[in-house]
Amino acid sequence: MGIGERLKEERESKNMSLEDIQNVTKIQVRYLEAIEQERFNVMPGSFYVRAFIKEYATVLGLNPDELMEEYKNQLPIEKEEDVALSRVKSSKKNNATTKTPVIFSFLPSVIVVLLIVGIVVLVWLFRQNYFSGDEADPTPAENDENTAGESVQLPPNQGTTQNEADENEDGKSSGNEPVEEDEPEPTTEISLDSYENNESYYTLTTTEENVNLVITTENRHWLEIADKAGNSLYEKMFTANESPLELDVSDVEELYLRFGEPQSINIELNEEKLELSDEIQASDVQQAWITIEKQ
Repeated sequence: MGIGERLKEERESKNMSLEDIQNVTKIQVRYLEAIEQERFNVMPGSFYVRAFIKEYATVLGLNPDELMEEYKNQLPIEKEEDVALSRVKSSKKNNATTKTPVIFSFLPSVIVVLLIVGIVVLVWLFRQNYFSGDEADPTPAENDENTAGESVQLPPNQGTTQNEADENEDGKSSGNEPVEEDEPEPTTEISLDSYENNESYYTLTTTEENVNLVITTENRHWLEIADKAGNSLYEKMFTANESPLELDVSDVEELYLRFGEPQSINIELNEEKLELSDEIQASDVQQAWITIEKQ
């Protein structure tokens, strides 16, 4: 007997319809039918298969952990998705590292040209006796006749440049000190991608290394938090006495939340508020999936 047939028999033994299960779990009937028929390929992903089966089993009074362990060989695994993702990232990294700036392809030619020009200039200077050190002796008689009796000397500051003169007057440098550039501040943004039937899908993009989840309330809620693999991070009644709830989800790629009383709960990631859809009714139990992308 497969896990889908097991859940179906248990549901029928309790005289419950798929609509009854949907009203409690907020999981759409088409997904419940897919679970009972073990057509897991129509689900959004293996993470949702495990999360929905746990919800289904809990409503029927079954132990979800024992059920998942018993039928673990029948459930889809995430290894292939992770390998495909790692291959894509590896391919991007290899493409990025093999790109060579165009300027480096011209460097050998530029160096050869500079060497040739340097040799030609050096030969020309030798022919002009530039390095011989000989100086023509001045003729005293001609100097006496052509000079006015006094040698002309430049003022001490005649040879200074305008920039040096400005520095002497102002007592400041001409701006040679290095300019320090401010590093960009880390940012975090959360966008609501879609909302339907009390299910919200978000994408979080951040340049920060750490991702902190903070939940506060002045009421009481049934609150469930899990990661992509379905591992529970929090699952019990959350009250104002326990507020704020703080969790470090830096290593989580996808976050799942299920909570009631949405009008009085506040959810923040890196101090950015998770904005709920305007279509949400006050009494509806909400489910949210948050994909975390680090840049």
